[in-house]
Amino acid sequence: MLDKEKNPLLKRQPSNYVVRAGGSILHDFYTGIEKIFESIAKEVDKRLPVGEEWHSELLHQMTLDIPGLRPQVITARMEKKLREYLGFRHLFRKRYGFELDWQKLKKLLLAMPQIRSSLDNEIGKFFEALNSLFQREKGV
Repeated sequence: MLDKEKNPLLKRQPSNYVVRAGGSILHDFYTGIEKIFESIAKEVDKRLPVGEEWHSELLHQMTLDIPGLRPQVITARMEKKLREYLGFRHLFRKRYGFELDWQKLKKLLLAMPQIRSSLDNEIGKFFEALNSLFQREKGV
């Protein structure tokens, strides 16, 4: 059983330090995911979006099945989930820590392990499919 006294995620409103730390964790979580997507866009797609909306476009680009090049990296369902993290990351960078909404932040923190597990599976399937395409091209 989770102890409300010891687990800051279960408190109604934790200290500002805990809120800021949680925000930093969410920021880093999405930034790491985006780095993976950037690598795929550069190395496989040979196309990294540019402009003001490039973060959003990159996320959507990962849902595309590009015939002859690669299968989709993530599902549209995963894109929808990750959009919340992208939105939070943007907010975290543009606002002061005291403006963060603990209830929204907590929801994202609690969902993070499941999203990471599902994302690991989707990216794993992508690399398996990409490897199969590569093997077929080489005639192996």
